Amino acid sequence: MPQWINDRDRLVDHSLSALLVVQGVTLFIVVPLAQDWAAGRTLLDLCHLAFAAICIAMLTRHRLVQMVLAASIALLVAWPLFGLRLTGALHLDPVEQHEAIAGAALVFNGAVTGVVAHHVFAAGRVTAHRIRGAVLLYLDIAALFAILYGIVAMHVPHAFTGPDVLHAAPERSTAAFTYFSLTTITTTGYGDIVPAAALTRSLANLEAVIGQLFPATLLARLVGLHLVHEQRARGD
Repeated sequence: MPQWINDRDRLVDHSLSALLVVQGVTLFIVVPLAQDWAAGRTLLDLCHLAFAAICIAMLTRHRLVQMVLAASIALLVAWPLFGLRLTGALHLDPVEQHEAIAGAALVFNGAVTGVVAHHVFAAGRVTAHRIRGAVLLYLDIAALFAILYGIVAMHVPHAFTGPDVLHAAPERSTAAFTYFSLTTITTTGYGDIVPAAALTRSLANLEAVIGQLFPATLLARLVGLHLVHEQRARGD
């Protein structure tokens, strides 16, 4: 196999680990900070930019996927700067503005999840970086469900009960739904935020099922293959 292919595969593997770090910082540190800290929104945009840059540069050569990622992240980052002018020109109300941002975030995270899954479950040797990529995929799924919860809450009255999601500003509801999604996918379920509508209950049930099956099946399978490959490599 040509050396440049081996080098690219190695860079792709390392990019999965880098993306896991960025996603972990985003979900567990930056998103909670952004609800109360003025500079948190800027830091969140920087995390999104770093995430998109790694994906576009390292994980995909598909032109359409690159364009979707670039367009989605451009909208997410540019909206706080130019959103007021655009909404004035288009006569968008605050709910429609939030819908546009949520839609871009859903497209961006969906595209990233697909790209990461493609590399994590691709044929070939299962490295430690690919296992970290599987953990990243797990967090990406939680991020996707958090966005879905927010979109449903905009359209379904009383979709959730809890002080952090009732009449909350977008920044606070984003942090609240991220928290709810992470507690749901891990089946922790503290009970301070509760899905009250049929649709949100179904989504929460689906996420909880994924949260149970993913580590027990796919992640465990990857770890097993990694151990086998390591043993074979030491034997050679």
